[in-house]
Amino acid sequence: DYGFNDAEEYFDNLWKDSVKITESDDYKERFLKVVEKETLIRKITPFEAYALVLKSYLDIFRGKDISQRLTEIFKENNYTPYTYQIDAIKQALGIVEQNNGVLIADVVGLGKTIVACALAYELKQRGIVIAPPGIIGDRSKSYGWNKYLEEFGLAKLGWQAFSSGDLKTVLDAVSAARDIEVVIVDEAHRFRNQNTKDYELLKNICMGKKVILLTATPFNNKPDDIFSLLKLFVVPKKSSITLSDNLEAKFYGFSNIFDRLSYVKKNFNSQDQKKRKKAIRYYSSTFGESNADIKRVDLHLRLIAKEIRDVIEPVIIRRNRIDLVENDQYRNDVKELSYIDDPMEWFFELTQEQSRFYDKVISEYFALPEDGGKFKGAIYKPYLYEQGKTPGDLEEKSSKEGNFYFIQQLNLYDFMRRLLVKRFESSFGAFEQSIKNFKKITEDVLKFVRKTGKYILDRDLLEKIFELDIDEIEEHLNEYAKKLESEEHKKNYKIYELEKFKKRDEFVSDIESDLNLFNKILRELEDLNIVKDDPKVKSLTEKLKDIINQPPFDGEPKRKAVIFTEYRDTVKYLKNILTKAFDNRVLVVEGVLNASILREIRKNLDASYKDQEDMYDILLTTDMVSEGFNLNRAGIVVNYDIPWNPVRVIQRVGRINRISKKVFNKLYIANFFPTEKGSGLVKSRDIAASKMLMIHKSLGEDSKIFDPDEEPTASNLYKKIQQNPDKSERESFYTTVYKEFEKIKKQCPDILERLKDFPT
Repeated sequence: DYGFNDAEEYFDNLWKDSVKITESDDYKERFLKVVEKETLIRKITPFEAYALVLKSYLDIFRGKDISQRLTEIFKENNYTPYTYQIDAIKQALGIVEQNNGVLIADVVGLGKTIVACALAYELKQRGIVIAPPGIIGDRSKSYGWNKYLEEFGLAKLGWQAFSSGDLKTVLDAVSAARDIEVVIVDEAHRFRNQNTKDYELLKNICMGKKVILLTATPFNNKPDDIFSLLKLFVVPKKSSITLSDNLEAKFYGFSNIFDRLSYVKKNFNSQDQKKRKKAIRYYSSTFGESNADIKRVDLHLRLIAKEIRDVIEPVIIRRNRIDLVENDQYRNDVKELSYIDDPMEWFFELTQEQSRFYDKVISEYFALPEDGGKFKGAIYKPYLYEQGKTPGDLEEKSSKEGNFYFIQQLNLYDFMRRLLVKRFESSFGAFEQSIKNFKKITEDVLKFVRKTGKYILDRDLLEKIFELDIDEIEEHLNEYAKKLESEEHKKNYKIYELEKFKKRDEFVSDIESDLNLFNKILRELEDLNIVKDDPKVKSLTEKLKDIINQPPFDGEPKRKAVIFTEYRDTVKYLKNILTKAFDNRVLVVEGVLNASILREIRKNLDASYKDQEDMYDILLTTDMVSEGFNLNRAGIVVNYDIPWNPVRVIQRVGRINRISKKVFNKLYIANFFPTEKGSGLVKSRDIAASKMLMIHKSLGEDSKIFDPDEEPTASNLYKKIQQNPDKSERESFYTTVYKEFEKIKKQCPDILERLKDFPT
């Protein structure tokens, strides 16, 4: 073997120069005993080695001890000191001490806020909390973060809660204070995009501080997204969480291969020859052969996901409900949680004409361009017309700036196309309003183009649009169109002169084509009477009345309902209809979460609130209430539009399933699906699955419902949408190891004694 002779010579020389340790027989015996029993020379069976590895792994997660005073604080504020939370606090203390930060990622409803406050108390340092404005609380300190800071004695230490919507103010406050040493970031997944101004501000706020990140959704993102969170407390090129200290290089490798394999999976069968060739080239460079085997791609993507989990394991605490059930230390804690029933199917019936229109909107009007979609979106991608390019031309050599505009504008067009598809699936009323908005914007642009021979694109809007709340996008576009009309041009506007366009006539005709498309859709909506006599709203009203009028089960209160939608326009559309149908017993959240609305939510839906009222049976809201609120007086979550990101379902259901206050033994979820009049259950499911697959295909990468290795078929998609969120989680590796070691201890009661003196 390589190096054997050198090693042998080295050993012989050491032996020649060796010195006798002792001549005493007694000392010799004791020395040999230590060597044979307590060093690596000790004989160990494979079984003992296996048990030792398991024990060593579990010992790492034991963490630091906590003060007796913390347990008293729990009891003083009527919090149960659940074992799984106490363990998380101990573990987090150890992680922060070693890595200067921790990612607390327990699933929604398990009390991350309490764990974070307890951790902050044990750190005994001044700090701040950065959280969405709706969950900060008010001066009365009766709810939100202000309440928790008061209860855990952190307010006395000077802790304050700040809005994540104004990070510049937070940075100024932190810079002025100079003694801020800890930063808690709630809903940290909002900062997964490191190419935003907010991320840069947050990074500066966290610099040199201990950082506690709270999120229930760390894994539903690309490698880059996870890395951006780690960089808030880990120095990328000097990290101690892996054997290789260069975390940046490791994640660059993850991202590179992830992006390539995702491209292969999406385009290896593409009708676009350039995309197909690129996919084959990526496959060949990864696997060394050109015949693409998608199963191999799927396996590789799964391995990447596992590697990422392994890398971040030293700094993350994540338990789900399965972990609590399967770990006998925590099993009693789970009794405080409700059982979530499998989602119910709520169908709404379309006439055959309405059904054909439904399909046409998805698979013809707003389909992907390569699938013949009629929506051109010319006003969102003028660079392509100026340069005479098509979407497939990105392969050609171009300037860095040119490619930037190319990609940025293509993304903007695709974003708008997908927005209209999702609005249509959400509600016919919201879709009609969006079409009217898009029509007005397109008319204004066309008028300006004809009048001036120029086209102006707001570069600020291009940069901001992907960070905006989904309901703010159309408002910003309308403002932009008004500025065009008034010829108010900012210095950051990009001015295109049509006479320089290689595809000038096509640019104008495509704008006209979109205008004609919008007019056609508005006529069809009116002819089909699908907004005024909305079958989806009818179904919602009927089903809700059945739920609300049900007599309560033994010992349970009346069941309230929360209706979630992604869009404010859908809330506005449903508001008057539901308020009338339910005698004004509908609490509507359609805009800013002001103090009055927050108070009404707590009084009518939070089972922990002292001064409860019963003025409302239904909460109608967007997802601004899906984070950080207790809505556990509600016993059902209604997803009015399909949550294409499964994490959203988990967040929504987590609002009504709180470990701190169990109200109902069983909780319900309802999803809406389109079908045709006269269809039975089996046929309705087939129709719904087919239409959902059309939408999924049209949304492309915007739909995160499938894992990278899953086959997107109609039946698989329907099952995914209808999946119980409690059953979508996997048992954590820690729980698997814990169960295995517990089994070994039962089989071999003396194993701990046998392992006691082994070196670790």
